[in-house]
Amino acid sequence: MGEVRLRPVWGSRMRSVCFLMLVSCSGKSSDSGTAVGDAVGPDTGTEVDEDSSIPPANGEWGAEVEGEPEFFAASDVPQSQVDGLRRDHATASEVWGNFGPLEFWVVGTDEAAAEALDVEFCALRQERDASLPDDFQEMCLGRDYGFLEYARNGGAGLNTRHNEREEYAGFLVTMASKNPYPDELDYTTVTYHEYFHVVQMAHIASEDEEEQRRLMVEHPWWSEGGAEYMAQLLQSRQPGIGSDYLKERMAWKMDTKSMLNEGERFSDIPYGERARIGYDLGAWFIAFLVNQAGEDAYKVGFFDDLNTMGWEGAFESNFGMTSERALDDFEGFLALPLDEQLDIIP
Repeated sequence: MGEVRLRPVWGSRMRSVCFLMLVSCSGKSSDSGTAVGDAVGPDTGTEVDEDSSIPPANGEWGAEVEGEPEFFAASDVPQSQVDGLRRDHATASEVWGNFGPLEFWVVGTDEAAAEALDVEFCALRQERDASLPDDFQEMCLGRDYGFLEYARNGGAGLNTRHNEREEYAGFLVTMASKNPYPDELDYTTVTYHEYFHVVQMAHIASEDEEEQRRLMVEHPWWSEGGAEYMAQLLQSRQPGIGSDYLKERMAWKMDTKSMLNEGERFSDIPYGERARIGYDLGAWFIAFLVNQAGEDAYKVGFFDDLNTMGWEGAFESNFGMTSERALDDFEGFLALPLDEQLDIIP
């Protein structure tokens, strides 16, 4: 199915805010909610006519696209929630580039509606990819973390479909309606976080999934730290956000340092129960690099060089040192008092 196991994404303070499916990363009822499985039309904010066919959303992998993503919402999801996601994507894509094909699947809290949306999701996957086996929909509905689990537990996630077995290539983002809730500021930050994973993966040309994992790095500190810092940085630059927002969030993340064992390096921590350490200190590591080399060295230069130079080559080319040297320097940075650490945060 082009998926690997779910991995937790950590947000502010002590709260788990989303789930990530990575081969890629992871409301109240309303009469105005979109019909189950309906695509929300670009620009208009209206539902696509039920009789209209949805064209195959394919395109050249890694290229920027025109227009908006497709939005699919469960029947209990209000239109306002979808409109908010559309605005958040527009904000992020204007800064980082508009990559696709991209679908947003928005799950509410009603379990029956979530299960109905899952049926639509699996049917659309087979409709858009003739290479999938005849029993794909049954396998899809039986996957470990479907929309029912999102309705029950909340979260968000990205599933990237880009491999040697399937014809379709694209990005599938799932956004639930709790943990965080749509009216919380973290909901927008999580949307940015998931979209930055789209940006990361769009810069990996290989269809070989092992190569994708190597270029994204196996443990969460690099890819998750990058998505989290860039999401929080973008949030801090939005109208109405307080000037201390980013420093406050990063101070919370530095608290995670106390969870390290003696002699343990945060970059060695795998996905799992202690992954939050990699997420939080990984965000600090990206902030550390950005402070030294500039924001474009990370969000542009590194990713532009990734395919031709490999991960380590792109790192050295854009940050002027080996990753091992940078990690050693960062260990010294972690020993500094918090007020000195916060000096690097814009």
